[in-house]
Amino acid sequence: MPIRLSRNGRAARLNALANERCDAGDVPGALDLYGQAARAQPAWAVPWFNLGLLHKYRGQWQASLDANQAALAREPSHEGAIWNAGIAATALGQWRLARALWRRYGIDMPDSDAPPAFAPSLTPIRVNLSHAPEVLWADRICPARAVIRSVPTPSSGRRYGDVLLHDGAPNGTRRLHGREVPVFDELQVLAPSDHATWTLQLDDLAAEQADALVQRLVDADLPAEDWTRSLRSLCKACSEGRADDDPAHTHAAELAQDDRPGSTTLALALRRETGDRDKALALLAPLPQAATGRWECVLPAHGDAAKEST
Repeated sequence: MPIRLSRNGRAARLNALANERCDAGDVPGALDLYGQAARAQPAWAVPWFNLGLLHKYRGQWQASLDANQAALAREPSHEGAIWNAGIAATALGQWRLARALWRRYGIDMPDSDAPPAFAPSLTPIRVNLSHAPEVLWADRICPARAVIRSVPTPSSGRRYGDVLLHDGAPNGTRRLHGREVPVFDELQVLAPSDHATWTLQLDDLAAEQADALVQRLVDADLPAEDWTRSLRSLCKACSEGRADDDPAHTHAAELAQDDRPGSTTLALALRRETGDRDKALALLAPLPQAATGRWECVLPAHGDAAKEST
């Protein structure tokens, strides 16, 4: 004789089947089964939380907010639902609601219609997860937003100064000033910056010269990095784990570098309308290699149609 599942058991089975459909990439099937689970056990928060989670990863922010609030109506202390509702409210620019949700989670902040703003704390964020994942350093300015402070590679599609919406679950770690800090995954670009990404190839530049040049540019408010030495390519397991445990365990870099001996690739984040490139050229003028340096705009500013190179 078949075993008849109780109402609770049926809801749990439907929720489990929905998880399987979700893992298999069948989003419509998962949504339908989570909905069935919620109807089978109306007081149960879990299927509503799972619906909110699925909508979060699809960038469907109002649906995610609604589902997480439904979960909280059933289980007011559900920390995952509070946090994900806070992310959704942030994505929607509902700042008073976002602040209320962060307070509910235990983060002290006043009521206001303005975006919450922490004192910036440097945090690694993984961007462009589906195509060309890259971990960048960013200033975390609230529980779910960060401003990129690295000069990203062009394959990432990100630029210095982009404001990112990020998840709250750590996915790997990096070391900062001798301590381990969590890596968070990007969910969406909330506000694009006005910077373009340029590279400058210089020959016969010693490491000490490159360091001094980068510092001179940064001191002049021109974000710059020496990509020749700062980029590391890691496998997925290393990137999502403790990447600094074994610095020797690296993999072939995907970014094309000038393969001539002694060639250095500097990356700069420059804005057209402020004359940043003219400032950079003036700072480089005393350097003998500057006259033969090869400039290229590898990622134009948002809205610019074409790359520029000289």
